[in-house]
Amino acid sequence: MTFPQMLASAEAAHPIVLDGGLGTAAEDRGIDLDHHLWSAELIRTGPDTLAEVHAAFASAGARILTTASYQATPLGFARAGISAEEGHRIIGESVRIARRAADRTAAAGRGTLVAGSVGPYGAALGDGAEYTGDYRLTPEEFTDIHRPRIAALAEAGADLLAVETQPRLDEIRAIVGLAEETDLPVWVSVTLQDGTDTVAPALPDGSSLADVAKAATASASVLAIGVNCVRSSLVAPALEELSAHTAMPLIAYPNSGEIYDASAMEWRDDRAEAGIGSWPVAEWTRLGARIVGGCCRVRPDDIAVLSHRG
Repeated sequence: MTFPQMLASAEAAHPIVLDGGLGTAAEDRGIDLDHHLWSAELIRTGPDTLAEVHAAFASAGARILTTASYQATPLGFARAGISAEEGHRIIGESVRIARRAADRTAAAGRGTLVAGSVGPYGAALGDGAEYTGDYRLTPEEFTDIHRPRIAALAEAGADLLAVETQPRLDEIRAIVGLAEETDLPVWVSVTLQDGTDTVAPALPDGSSLADVAKAATASASVLAIGVNCVRSSLVAPALEELSAHTAMPLIAYPNSGEIYDASAMEWRDDRAEAGIGSWPVAEWTRLGARIVGGCCRVRPDDIAVLSHRG
């Protein structure tokens, strides 16, 4: 089954379920991800562990597995002393590892797809910039940064591209333009300014979700848009705003409920929201979400909860 076919068959009562926090599940297995490549370091140093993580999410009911390439960028590879050629191989291996886990579900009569993760440039900076969008590059610079990863993911056989946790509209436009060159379907999900729930949701760079919807619908490659790596209470307002500007299927995969302190670079549970079991998934699907899952701190057991509800 292809991603367009999967989307076409999705219903409000039975949304497509994604996986959860790859890094969280790896850390639960005792893996230290304090590295320039974050979870991408597992591709070369712990492929068996990475395969176990993917398999755990697939067993929990995830229909789409995202690769460990979120932070696999030329900048990160250079800082880790990895050549461009080796970086290309590592990114391709992220697809092959996820594919092996996805293929195991075929025996159970359930198709599982592999989404090539394309994180923002800010993730490679390692300073929380993916949540603030506090960086400035030209369209050409964005293209140079993202082209190698996208090419490697496509070459290795990813079923689609997950352009995720995006804080800047100009970067989204650059990445979507590159994605169009691959002929792969794409979803675009953004992170949001973490203000009060009564303020109109917007990207960290100040761009409106109306502008995000406009940029996404301008590309035939983008088949779904939405939000990820946000508080669950921000999901419904964001989906409502997006649904006012597009009829495209929407996607939501928030964090578990703990709050990330970008200045301290740590997760805090002192202001945590209620857990996954209380997520208003029915409301999200009423607003147009046809793909739901989890991001940071969301484990396979949490995905099993979402799968059961779906």
